[in-house]
Amino acid sequence: MSRTAQSTVAGDGTIVGPVRVEPTVTALARRLRAGDVAVIDVMDLDQRSAEELASHRPAAVVNARPSISGRYPAGGPRILLDAGIPLIDAAGEAVLDLKDGTTVSIAGGEISAKGAVVATGTVLDAEAILDAMRGAADGMRVQLQMFTANAMETVMHEGDVLLEGQGLPTTSVPLAGRHVVVVAPGYRHREQLREIRRYLRDVRPVVIAIDKAADAALDLGPAASVVVGDLETMGEPALRAASHAVVHAPRGGEAGLARAEALGLDHSSADTALSSVDLAILIAHAGGAEVIVTVGVESRLMDYLESPQADAAGTFLARLTAGGALVDATTLALVYRHRYSAWTLVSMLVAGLLALGAAIWVTPGGRAWVEDVWQALTSWIGGS
Repeated sequence: MSRTAQSTVAGDGTIVGPVRVEPTVTALARRLRAGDVAVIDVMDLDQRSAEELASHRPAAVVNARPSISGRYPAGGPRILLDAGIPLIDAAGEAVLDLKDGTTVSIAGGEISAKGAVVATGTVLDAEAILDAMRGAADGMRVQLQMFTANAMETVMHEGDVLLEGQGLPTTSVPLAGRHVVVVAPGYRHREQLREIRRYLRDVRPVVIAIDKAADAALDLGPAASVVVGDLETMGEPALRAASHAVVHAPRGGEAGLARAEALGLDHSSADTALSSVDLAILIAHAGGAEVIVTVGVESRLMDYLESPQADAAGTFLARLTAGGALVDATTLALVYRHRYSAWTLVSMLVAGLLALGAAIWVTPGGRAWVEDVWQALTSWIGGS
């Protein structure tokens, strides 16, 4: 049965397709196409990375290392399973030596090229993932200790930015008293934008988008007024729709500055080791935002443990700094109700009364009753 133009699935379940080999998901995503066999070297595959892989619809994912090592219950394998993408786990370093573009066949856990088995891994099905997740629960305590230590180190180095806002760039977009939505390219960020679409339409908040999430904001609306991070990852339409760009040096670099200048985009830069997500939250808070809604941003303990330790600690502290103004998009979607204006409510009431009157008018005896009421009303007015 044909899967795509590049890969096939035989009757016995053997997958055949070209490999794309990169040690990191970020690098691989730039070249991955539907039907490719994605080869990665990632210990504990997180949800965000798995979602990125799944969005490109590979024929299969082969991981040289364990996708759930036992340190904590990594959620990435479940994402691939739900997307119907086979995951061959712990295939070993030999699979990384495959030449990019080589056609391989995958039968069970065996990866073969030119008729020879080059690597063998384990196919992670639902039962295997569940067993691995249970075994990994004990490792969470160690990860939590490491996370706490990393948070303390972040405070030591970035305390002035986190606590006092020193060095934060200013934007040309007014934020004081406004609702601000911070959109990051995290797990389910597109789905979360769809879930709060009614809120976005009613409130019309200022949108701050990080990296390629600017494209998602433009696609699902409204477009980002402020973009932060690596401008090279953003599409030109999203950049042109923005009023201000914050080029974040650790992620953007000189290429981002050059692109902003070439497009004539009002811009500033930031020099901090905090992530672009942290920076966006702190900019909204320092700007006086009344409400800060986060989309695609870590909100659960497991999210923090899955993220790179430095980024996770910074995001946790940035959320603490923003305090009560911060609302997660998933929570907002559950509690938000559509707001109707006074004129809308009056119009609905009038329409309902007219409909009721029309219904009474056409019922037997209804017309006579309406005429009697009308005569009594006009007599009372005339008599007064």
